[in-house]
This record gives sequence, C-alpha cells and structure tokens, in this order.
Amino acid sequence: MKYCLAPYLVAVSVPFLMASCGNSGDVRLTDSLDDSAWEQSSWISAADAPVITGPIGAGERAADGASWFVAEVDLSGKVESGRWMTTGLGVYQLYVNGELVGEEVLKPGFTHFSKTKISYTYDITDILRKHNVLAAQVTPGWWADKIVSTGPDGMNGRKCAFRSVLEITYTDGRKELFGTDTLNWKAGIAGPVKHAAIYDGEEYDARELPGFLVPEKLSVPEVNTEFNGEIVPTGGAEIYHRHDLALAPVRAYVWKEVEGEREGEAGKVVIEREYKDGDVMRLSKGENLVIDFGQNSAAVPFFKFKAAEGVTLNCLPAEMLNDGNGAVSRGMDGPEGSIHRRNLRTQDVGIRLDYTFAGDGGYVSYIPMCTFFGYRFINLTADGDVSFRSIRSIPVSSISRELETGVISTGNDLVNRLISNTVWGQRSNYLSVPTDCPQR
Repeated sequence: MKYCLAPYLVAVSVPFLMASCGNSGDVRLTDSLDDSAWEQSSWISAADAPVITGPIGAGERAADGASWFVAEVDLSGKVESGRWMTTGLGVYQLYVNGELVGEEVLKPGFTHFSKTKISYTYDITDILRKHNVLAAQVTPGWWADKIVSTGPDGMNGRKCAFRSVLEITYTDGRKELFGTDTLNWKAGIAGPVKHAAIYDGEEYDARELPGFLVPEKLSVPEVNTEFNGEIVPTGGAEIYHRHDLALAPVRAYVWKEVEGEREGEAGKVVIEREYKDGDVMRLSKGENLVIDFGQNSAAVPFFKFKAAEGVTLNCLPAEMLNDGNGAVSRGMDGPEGSIHRRNLRTQDVGIRLDYTFAGDGGYVSYIPMCTFFGYRFINLTADGDVSFRSIRSIPVSSISRELETGVISTGNDLVNRLISNTVWGQRSNYLSVPTDCPQR
C-alpha cells in the first residue's frame, strides 16, 4: 500500500465538487468481515486535529475542520471481490477512487459513547482498479460534539478517528488485508467542510478541494487510543436521505423591512415579493428569503443554486414563524413573519448552514452530509446575489423507503391528518436510535 495522489488528480476533482451527494450505484452493504480482521488495523487520527477544552455548555461548538484519511492500494492480480469494513469516531463518509461509497449517511450512528461503535462493510468490487485511492472524511458528530458532551473538561471525544480493513480476494484464491495504520495512511485537516457537528450544523467552502486531492495538507497520522469498547456490524437502523419524500416549498417570500414596531412588539415583516415552486428565486444582500416546506421533519435542505465566487449563503432552520406582531409577551423573538428560533438549544451559534460559493458560473447542488435539523421553515440570507433553481427539504430517517410497505387512508380529513402526523413523527424520531426533538 503506497501513498501517491498525483496521478489521480484530474479524474476525481469534478464529481466531488459538483454535488457532494452522488454515490456509486454499484456499491452496497454486505456481510462484515470476521472480527479477527480488526487486528490488522488501528484507530488513527490526524495529528493536527484541534481539541476542545474547558466546560461545555450551550455556547460551545465542536472543533473546526474535517479530518481526512487517505491511502493507496495497488492490487497484485485479478480481483474476485473486495470488501471494505469501516467505522469511525465521528460522522464519516467513504470514497474509493473519488466516488462516494454507500447511500447510508451519518455513519456510524448514535450509540453509547464509550461502549459500542457500529461498522459498515461495503462490497466495492465493481469500482476497484489496479491502482486505488481509499479516503474517508470524519467530522465530530456522535463523538466529539455537544450531543454526547456536557462535562467540565471539553468534549467527551477528543479527536475524530477512523478505522478500516479492506479485504481483497483474488481469483487465484489469495487474500490480502489492508488495514488503517500510521505507515501507509496519511491524515490531516482539509477539504470543503470547515466545521460540522450534530447541533452546530455545517460550514462548507466549495472553493476547497477534498482531502484526497490535497496531499500537501496530509501527514503521518497518530494512533488514537480513546475508544476501548466493542465494534459491532450494523444490523439495521442505518440512516438515509429520503429523496423520495423530498418536500417542495409551499410558500416562499422575501422581506427586508419591518412595519408596526412598538414597545414590546417587533412588528411585522414587509413582504417584497413571493415565489412559487419552479420559479428561479433570487436573493440579494440585506434580504431574507423565507421558505415554508409545509411539514415539520428531521431533514436537511437541498439546493441547486449559483452565485459569484466568495459569496456566502447562511441558512437558519426553524420550526415556526413569529406571529402576533412580534409580541415579546407571546415569547416571540422577531417580527411577525420571520423565523422563530428561541426554542433552540444553540440558536445563536449552531443549527445553521453556511455555504461559500466557488463561483464556476453554473448551478451547483449541495446537501449537508454531516448534520441534520428538525424544522419546517428556513431563512436564507447572503452577502451577495444568489439564484436558486430548486430548493427542497430532504427527510433524514432510519425508516427507509423499503420499510414503508403500506398506507392508510380514510374518508375523514382529520383522521388522515392524525395518521400523517404519526407517520412523520416516526420518520423523524427513528434516526439511528429512537430519539426526541432533534432541533432542541
């Protein structure tokens, strides 16, 4: 196993930057390797990964940056099968030869912090070549962020880590195992994800290249000894982006000014223009674009948009809008018609998206891969002009499309609404493990 990325630069740059959401259709979960295979690997971390110290309360965020782990594998014969068994301390995504591996998201899922980590094994036979680049991005979610940390001395997890074993079976019967180690792997803080955590949200700079394309930012990793629990194969409850349930805007409007302000009341937004789904929606500096998806759910926004290089878009999710002329006595935190975020755990520093455009001239797609929210509305602002060709809310759930095997409909609209509320409540709260309100 060797490390040398230069020959592969041109082949992988475009697919990653265009969407960050496409994956190889030839890769699926498969049976785990034998537990003994883990003996051929180590937990590894980026030596330069920052560590959060001090008391953890509502205002603290996870450490900045994404940890990248990269290695090369040269195969010595005709391959019968290749299985890659993987796990991580933190939310991780996998790449083979520049392709995102697997449809599952937010791996390895929510488990007891110190006792158990889940492993995912993928059959990558169809995307292997003679010379292969393996890569993983790991961010603090589930491990080194506030969802598992409230202590007086930093996050429970200190550094993100990655562990994996690739088993190659050749047609002549030979087998080789390639495990994570400090000799053949490189690691470092790199890539377009500048910050990400479950409560914090995601900050993404599209001008940055993924870690497997910037070898100068990677160096010798260090062995991570933080986790001493058990690694178990996934047995269900994997998490998916439910694109089949994508929610379109039911209302979209732009506001900038406020009217009717008085003591104890923030007033009401002045709507400058409204858009219908299918319109090209435009947002300028100083304006707020409010999107109502019509359904509260655990989800992430999906955008097809464009802007000049360096323009940054901010997206704030919310469950409801302010009303009653923004009356403080009603608990409102802004003018009527603006989003309400006072109910959120980290309303000022977290539960947000920040996207900086590369500005290549055309529309690009983006969906956050390292976090999720609970919301019905989003508020969009930007420091420059942004055009949106499409905006959707993509539910995030462990109830996959295949698990929904039937529907119930009655002749009573109120009963149907109750059934719908129940179904959406299950989708939103069955996310890796049964959860409660993800937005709070």
